Amino acid sequence: MPYDPVRLPSCAPGKHVGPNACFQSALFGMVVRGQRKYLNGQKIVTFKGMSISYTGEQLDQGDLDVLIHAIHLTAREKNNRRPDGLVHFSVRGFLSGIGRKPGKSGQQWLLNSIRRLSASNIEIRTEGQTVLDNYSIYGGSLINDYFYDPREQKYYLRVNSSLGSLFDRGWTQLCWQQRLQLSGDLTRWLHGLYSSTKTYPIKVKSLLILSGSNCGRLSDFRRKLKKSLDELHNTGALKSWKIDSKDRVHAIRAEKKN
Repeated sequence: MPYDPVRLPSCAPGKHVGPNACFQSALFGMVVRGQRKYLNGQKIVTFKGMSISYTGEQLDQGDLDVLIHAIHLTAREKNNRRPDGLVHFSVRGFLSGIGRKPGKSGQQWLLNSIRRLSASNIEIRTEGQTVLDNYSIYGGSLINDYFYDPREQKYYLRVNSSLGSLFDRGWTQLCWQQRLQLSGDLTRWLHGLYSSTKTYPIKVKSLLILSGSNCGRLSDFRRKLKKSLDELHNTGALKSWKIDSKDRVHAIRAEKKN
């Protein structure tokens, strides 16, 4: 059968975009190094309006970078995409595109991430926008299949074309170069959240739960949160932020640059 590539929303060429379901949930959360768990039908914390269940190894923000860049290459680099949907890219080029060093450890990390994205099963249920349009369900892996050519040091990878249905339910264009400057999963998770939602007051405790943070104490999370918000401000993602007397975060998003 001919491959039907992911249908992205109409936007400027060269932009990195992703479904809001990836930015407004704990699906791509916080994973402590060496403590990645296997989840079986786990309910994932999300914003109101959708529900997610997940089977597979825990995913983090690095895995989200891989997915978004793979979608970007599949949709935009038509010269590197075969008729069967397999897009090819060099390991060095891909790692450079997501801001990672192309050494041996980086190559192994990329392979492990692609394995996680292809071996997982995700079911995302989103509410419809009208009474007649009750809900929609996406189910499956995020990457269909892949193979590696050691002679050319190239990957051939096929993104699940059904991901287009998630874009229909909301999507966000990321400032990719800005994101590549950020350090730590929490900072990048917040970047995705504030890029994809209207900025309204959110309790610190709610952000702890929604981000999938492994902090056991709220005070520890609050300290990390402040550091991450400062970083978002310093890189130009946020115009300003504060935590009020009711422990709610008020963040003002900076205007997006073209």
